[in-house]
Amino acid sequence: MKFTLALTHNCNLACAYCYAGAKLRKEMPAEIALRIVDFAFRISPPGRAANLNYFGGEPMLCFPLIQQLTAHIRQRERETGKQFTLGITTNGTLLKRGALEYLRSEDIDLCVSLDGPAAIHNRYRVYRDGRGSFDDVVAGLREALKVLPSVQVNSVYGPATLGHLVETVALLDGLGATMIHLNPDISAVWTRQAQDELDANLMGVAEYYIRSFERGRELAINVIDSKIMLFIKGGYGAEDLCGMGETEWAFAPSGNIYPCERFIGDDTDASLRLGNIQTGIDPTRRCQLIQQRGNVNQACADCGLRPYCMNWCGCTNYHMTGRANVAAPALCAIERASIRAARHVFETLSQQENPLFLEHLARAFHAAPAGEKLSAGQAMAIPARS
Repeated sequence: MKFTLALTHNCNLACAYCYAGAKLRKEMPAEIALRIVDFAFRISPPGRAANLNYFGGEPMLCFPLIQQLTAHIRQRERETGKQFTLGITTNGTLLKRGALEYLRSEDIDLCVSLDGPAAIHNRYRVYRDGRGSFDDVVAGLREALKVLPSVQVNSVYGPATLGHLVETVALLDGLGATMIHLNPDISAVWTRQAQDELDANLMGVAEYYIRSFERGRELAINVIDSKIMLFIKGGYGAEDLCGMGETEWAFAPSGNIYPCERFIGDDTDASLRLGNIQTGIDPTRRCQLIQQRGNVNQACADCGLRPYCMNWCGCTNYHMTGRANVAAPALCAIERASIRAARHVFETLSQQENPLFLEHLARAFHAAPAGEKLSAGQAMAIPARS
């Protein structure tokens, strides 16, 4: 189960792209937030860890509320025996030592948004007066890396910044951030030319990844690691697919319930709502939204890469095509390029029997105790070329 609480619509930045909607000064009242936490505990099955993420807007603007909610969550864990993993996604400009030490003490995972070198990041991620936020984000990230055992970094790329992906990875690696998420801007217009450029640029990321492991430097990059995991397990399982409205829940500051945080926006589209935490869930609307999950593209049904392709993501499809079950040609290009890049990494490092890479896979799958290695044979479940 995944629960995302958009604690506020407000943000201290004015990014050129943002699916979180207008920056309204509306924060989630504590009584609403506490009710949501109780709902999460009520519907989460016992014996399985659930995830709750603090989101926004910029959630660090609501730090006292985060502390109050976290204390309540820990109390409910003791009362119910259920376990929650906690996370926070932030723009990184408000990360101070005291707050970071609190995150460490409460074992709250941190994800910071940094889109690349200053010229790239400051092109989109700016303060309301137009100033770039790069220096402040890097300062916050450096401090986080000193305090926390691990920090994830999210970098959004679009058609105009695609050519700087390797430079972005190198920057983050140089800063000491080795858990990197490269995610496409799903609100952008991906021209045919931009789609054609995906292969070369993601293959550049693949080559950087390979060279890193060859010199003994471990990295985790989502577009590589996630696909390699799928190669080994044979593709997405039913438990991996979009669970909007069933295993994924998102909550606006108003208490309105959505099937995914990317659907909240300005909290004005009633057609995407499941209900409100105070008045309950609309079962008819929930069923209608659940029925929209999946993929109806005939081209996807006939594609040999389908087991490894995220063409089923309802929120991505909705933002790119206006329909949760229709994948865009641009998504096809992004996924195809990601699969090719990951396959190149997998083939190259597995054939080398790179020990660090094989340990990396073993830890990812919990397939062997720390220090043991997967054999190259165990790691070679590579899909057929298409």
